[in-house]
Amino acid sequence: MQPLNRYKTNRLWNINANIVAADILSTAGTALIIEAIRAKLPTSLAIVTVTAVIDGAISLAVFAGLHTYANRHRGMKDFFRVQLHRWVLSPLHYLIGSGLQFTLLAVGVGVGIGVLVSYLSAVAIVRTIHTLYGKKSGLFTELPLLDHRPPAEEKRTTGRSGRP
Repeated sequence: MQPLNRYKTNRLWNINANIVAADILSTAGTALIIEAIRAKLPTSLAIVTVTAVIDGAISLAVFAGLHTYANRHRGMKDFFRVQLHRWVLSPLHYLIGSGLQFTLLAVGVGVGIGVLVSYLSAVAIVRTIHTLYGKKSGLFTELPLLDHRPPAEEKRTTGRSGRP
């Protein structure tokens, strides 16, 4: 199976690839933004709060685009179903990410590196939990591959024997 077909038809691969890609991009973007505005954030609590808001907004936008690309035939209902799982798991994700970031800031780790380490750790932990849950609950059932090719023509027969 080609990688793109697997991405579009294998729910385990599809959902995790979309979320991990969205979270890696949002974490990298957030790290750059936080590094750039560090001087305007007076406390560690302000840094952690702004990080969570920026990361959440970027991640949602990137995930929506990726999920829509791979699952447009399933409609918005599927997007909201998967996003509901993300929202349920968000408190755990941000508790791990923000807690670890706050700890790293307290021990002197730079803001950008702190964002990367803390939020990528949170992604790994939450993806593992969600994958185990998804396998058990049936969330990751396989999707049929939609080709959009016209159906094959039936063989035409001539005469009474049914032979072509």
